[in-house]
Amino acid sequence: MYVRNPEYFLMTVREGSISKAAEKLYLSQPYLSQCIARMEKELGVKLFDRSHVPLKLTEAGKLYRNYLENVGVITGRFESQMSELRSGHRRILNVGMTLWRGSVLLPDILPDYSAAHPDVQVILHEEHTGRLAELLREDKIDFALMNMPTDLDDFVYDVVINERLLLVASREHPAAKGAQTSADHPVPIDLKKLRKERFILLQEDQVMGHAMKNLFAKMEMEVSDVLYTTSSTTSVNLAARGFGLTFLPEGGIRHAAHADQLSFFTVDNPPFSVPLLFLYKKDGFVSAQARDFIDMVKDYYAKLRERQGR
Repeated sequence: MYVRNPEYFLMTVREGSISKAAEKLYLSQPYLSQCIARMEKELGVKLFDRSHVPLKLTEAGKLYRNYLENVGVITGRFESQMSELRSGHRRILNVGMTLWRGSVLLPDILPDYSAAHPDVQVILHEEHTGRLAELLREDKIDFALMNMPTDLDDFVYDVVINERLLLVASREHPAAKGAQTSADHPVPIDLKKLRKERFILLQEDQVMGHAMKNLFAKMEMEVSDVLYTTSSTTSVNLAARGFGLTFLPEGGIRHAAHADQLSFFTVDNPPFSVPLLFLYKKDGFVSAQARDFIDMVKDYYAKLRERQGR
């Protein structure tokens, strides 16, 4: 049922006009209009917003195009998503983000989102960045909030913020003594003067860990004492106890453990940062409910920039 005359629909999408598509297909315009109308009747949704010139795909139209271009891969999910569109609800939203990001961001986002969308069940997939990319390829999550992956094949992305990675240390650490600094207004520090200090860094196979490695390489700086971890929570907790220095993405400081015990610094010029983005599967379907979640996250980071005067 879902692939009857798919070339008719796809040609109309390509041309943005039923009359132009009919000409390409050697069909009459009325006949092609009837075919499109039959498709819409069978699916129970409108595929095109005919108030736009050229024609604009509806949410259901985008989903149907994605299905036709991936026939046999996403059939089951297509049927459930189309059913949700017919009912006017998107009952399940699969959200991907790293474990640490979820722990510091979701307390500010999820309660408000759930209040605005009581009919949507949010399912969290908290994984490392490599696994999040796999889940997107497997069509198991709607989007992922993450740092830039090394492989962008099959994906498109939307940058939310170039997020500074702040150097953090216990307020009692010798490097931080007397520093007048805060999370919203960190002060610069010369990283090279800290080469003899202990650093707590993420593993190099993690996106932020790789960025940290590149920072030290750029500064031609070798650190003699390094503890590697896979957890930003571990690194921050150790830094707060004075065990060493580490880096913390600025967007998660508000809910980071022991943030009141830390001093915050920027390093390098411009300040050391990594892009935080929403990653989507290429030609994937993004529902209105998913878009609302994305917009709330963007608003969160926009307010963060306002507080910092950036």
